[in-house]
Amino acid sequence: MALSSVENRAKILTRRVRGLAFRRVLDFEVDSLSSFLKAWLAATLLIIGYAWVDLRFNPHLALETSFTLTPDVARLTDLWDWGGRLLHHGAVGLLVANAVALGGILALVVRGVLSVVRHLRSPMDQPRISIVPASVPTSVPPPAP
Repeated sequence: MALSSVENRAKILTRRVRGLAFRRVLDFEVDSLSSFLKAWLAATLLIIGYAWVDLRFNPHLALETSFTLTPDVARLTDLWDWGGRLLHHGAVGLLVANAVALGGILALVVRGVLSVVRHLRSPMDQPRISIVPASVPTSVPPPAP
């Protein structure tokens, strides 16, 4: 059974709308790994630097003699000084491991927030620029005219 021209146009329009909505959901910029690794390294070094500054500017950390990894909710506010405490007690490996883990998480969160803000600030109908030459086939066909 042949479709009428109205039904055919409706199907084409539905496909276009679905395709645009699908592309809008999956639209993201390809970011370079090297820039993420630089952000990760910067966050890690910032955390280690903060630990060193924390130890130098809080002399009461040098007077502490006990060190425990047992969680204590009453001392939750002391978490600001965790890096300085780790340095004072010679747990440099633990400090570096924590800084690498937290630096990676911080880099992911900051870059995600910046990406969302950049996406919200960009105009909705901004034309996309292709860097692929026209002779190379792409995985997503161009929209039908």
